[in-house]
Formats: sequence, C-alpha cells, structure tokens
Amino acid sequence: MKERAKQYTKQYKILSVLMLVIILGAVLVSGDPTGADLTQGDSSRRVNQTVTSLNAQAGNVTALNIDQVKITEVWQGFYGNVSGRITLDNADNETFYDWTAGTTQGEILASRTVVSSWTNIDCSSVTFRENEDTALGITSTWTDSINSTFNSTSTPTFQIGNSGDLSSCNGVQAYNNAGAGTFWNTLINVSTTPVYVSIINNDQNAFNGDGTADFELLVPTNYSEGGVATYYFYVELS
Repeated sequence: MKERAKQYTKQYKILSVLMLVIILGAVLVSGDPTGADLTQGDSSRRVNQTVTSLNAQAGNVTALNIDQVKITEVWQGFYGNVSGRITLDNADNETFYDWTAGTTQGEILASRTVVSSWTNIDCSSVTFRENEDTALGITSTWTDSINSTFNSTSTPTFQIGNSGDLSSCNGVQAYNNAGAGTFWNTLINVSTTPVYVSIINNDQNAFNGDGTADFELLVPTNYSEGGVATYYFYVELS
C-alpha cells in the first residue's frame, strides 16, 4: 500500500508539472507582443504631376477644372504577409517541437521607441493624437494629419497582450485593390508611448492587386525632419 501511495504521489507530481507547463504555455501564447524577422521588399512612390501650360488671350473667359493628386508628406505604408509558429527550443535555437500557426490572427505594431513594458494600454485620445502630431511637426488640422486620419470609431475590438478588450479606438482602413477599406489601423497609448497598430486580416486582396496581404500598416514620419522616421516592429499572433 505504501508503495502504491508513493506511485500515486509521483504520478500526481508529474501531472501537476504537466499542468503547469500547459498553463505557462497558455500565458506565453497570449503574452506581450515580441520582435520578428523582417524581410524588406522594394519601395516605390507616385511621381508628381508635371507642370502644364495654357494659352491666355485677351478678352477670353475660359472654364478650367483642376485636379491635383499630391503625395502625402506625412505617411509611410507597409504591407505584406505574416507567418509564425510557437516553438520549444533550447538556447541554441534547436527545436524540440513546434506548432505552426493556422489562420493568422493578431496585430502588427510599430513604435519609434523600444517598448519596454506592455502595460497601461489604451486607445488614443484626441489630445494624445494631437500631441503626436505636434511631436512630428504636423499640424492637426491638415487633411492627412494623424488626428484627421484616425477619424473612425468603428475599429473592431482587439487585444494587445493582457490589455483586455480595446474597442471603438479611433482608426482608419487601408484599401484593397478595389479601393475598399480592408485593413484596420489605429494608434494606441502604451504607457504614454505612441504605438501604431494594423489588425491582421488574413489573405485579403492587397491595395495594388498583386496577390494578397495579411496587413497594411500606416505610420507617420517626422515632417519637421524631412519626412523620415525609424520604427521598431512587434508582432502579436493569436
């Protein structure tokens, strides 16, 4: 009986350890966003319209409709596909076992500073967006300012780490190849750090009609420094 009791105790301890591993695994899956390998493709931009001329003649009154397409001096767009896996590796990155993600869900996040703690996460307020405009030399009343761009409150509910549900954040949808809003973008406040978020929308038509994409991410640049900025990228897959 004592031997059997010892065996039950041993089995209970093993079961307890296995349960702890499962619980820890669940925590890791729903944990904070982490870094990822980035593979950069080609970049391109629209060519500005050329200057045209018309003849003017004394005494004439001429109807003239004008249409200008101006390149934004604020925004950069990133788009592409996302893949990921959960792995059990040692310190030499040798894999004991791994689990490949099926349908990709989650968020792509970008910040101009390294995010040291994914706590105190909230949707951005009007004041927060206006302050971000000011920090980048952007006037908040411009058509393509941050505050003017993120003007919809229909952004779907999402979570970042252990933030709980983030709903009705101000956002905007980047287009697919038919010009329809497909990829939700928003700005969140992570302990006063601005973080730009694209909610993954798996295998949707990309804006350029060249296959599909899982995300299209809008990030602003520093207008006062010539329209450039450096961003750190994070991924949270669920």
